[in-house]
Amino acid sequence: MQISVDVHNYMETLVGAILASDEYTSKYDNEQLADLACLALNQLRPVYIRHDIDFLSRLAEERLLVFRQQTEVAIEAAESLIKDDRRAVREDEDISEYSLDMTEEENDNRELEWFEKPILTKK
Repeated sequence: MQISVDVHNYMETLVGAILASDEYTSKYDNEQLADLACLALNQLRPVYIRHDIDFLSRLAEERLLVFRQQTEVAIEAAESLIKDDRRAVREDEDISEYSLDMTEEENDNRELEWFEKPILTKK
């Protein structure tokens, strides 16, 4: 079994179908579409399946509509992040990164980036 061949996330199919529409392909380049897909998929609960046809034949229409609505909302939220892309104006931004020139203690004490901050904290 190869997981990338035999199993896939159905939400990727829904996100891909929406992002392939002229509404998005006319506004965004491939890099931005990839960013949109990543940002949207990170907001959605994955639905792993083996075969689309088997999955869809057993899926209630109401549930499919819920999946589509969730996908549209996630893409709209992702689009707002792309429109206000912080990467476009980096001159006034302090970039914090791991440095081999720093001691281990200095690296450990540096401020975490927004994507590094843990969701759950230990008590």
